[in-house]
Amino acid sequence: MKYEDMVKTYQQRSQSTLTDSITTALSHMDEVGVSLGLMEDSGLMNELVGTLTAGLPFAVIAITEQGKVILGRKTQKAALADGSYRMLKTGAGMAAGAAVMAAGLGVLPAVPVAVSVRVMLDKYRSGVLAAYRVRQRTQRLSALVEARKKRQATTIN
Repeated sequence: MKYEDMVKTYQQRSQSTLTDSITTALSHMDEVGVSLGLMEDSGLMNELVGTLTAGLPFAVIAITEQGKVILGRKTQKAALADGSYRMLKTGAGMAAGAAVMAAGLGVLPAVPVAVSVRVMLDKYRSGVLAAYRVRQRTQRLSALVEARKKRQATTIN
């Protein structure tokens, strides 16, 4: 992967992180409405809103990734990999937020917890990928040093 491609990839990922964080927060907003008394906690409307907001982040991810494929910014394979990772992060964030709500801490702390889980997963993945790139470059440099030694050995003989 070229340097320019890596820069473009990481710039796009930071934009998608913001989009995913917003949609994850929106998925908890129906709970905020119920907690504040803005919506009743019964009836068809609450069920409908709850179902829609739970699936909203995943729908946004699928639409944005497919849009990038249609616009030619990503290959189908890259979009599938990035979309899968984004959905995994979103699911983990939503699960963490739901755990906070289930623990009785309320809805308002659930949103920062959900977003924090997503950020921590991004940092972990970034660290793993950086270590992988360093390992690859170290192996490549070692191979170049070995090749140079062999060339020197053949020129001396």
